[in-house]
Amino acid sequence: MMIRQEVQAVIFDDMDDSNKVLILKKLDYSARRYRWRLLKGGLHNNETETQGLQREILEETGLRNIMILGKVHAYEYLFKGIRHTVSSYLVKADSKEAISLQKSEVAGHQWTTKHEALRMLHWENEKEALRRLT
Repeated sequence: MMIRQEVQAVIFDDMDDSNKVLILKKLDYSARRYRWRLLKGGLHNNETETQGLQREILEETGLRNIMILGKVHAYEYLFKGIRHTVSSYLVKADSKEAISLQKSEVAGHQWTTKHEALRMLHWENEKEALRRLT
């Protein structure tokens, strides 16, 4: 069975005395509709998880001023015969930095509260990664 290694980011910033979380509107191919998601992408050959995470964040959002704080969650799922292994990281960002979305993959973005993001996210594994943000 083919295995695809992926990294995911719980991107947050301290705004107005509380954490705000960056969520992205991405196409859910299986449901053929857009859903709010955490940033996630696959690793390239010989890339470490943190290198891949930095690359994915830059590609999908344009954010450069980030600090990867550490791995907080891991999960696997099977989709179309491929086993996806996902490592989720907490990533501190500067919410004042301009976001430049990768239009081919991301249809929109929003900085929101953790509570609101938990309500908006569809996938339970993404919610579990977000719950690790205290």
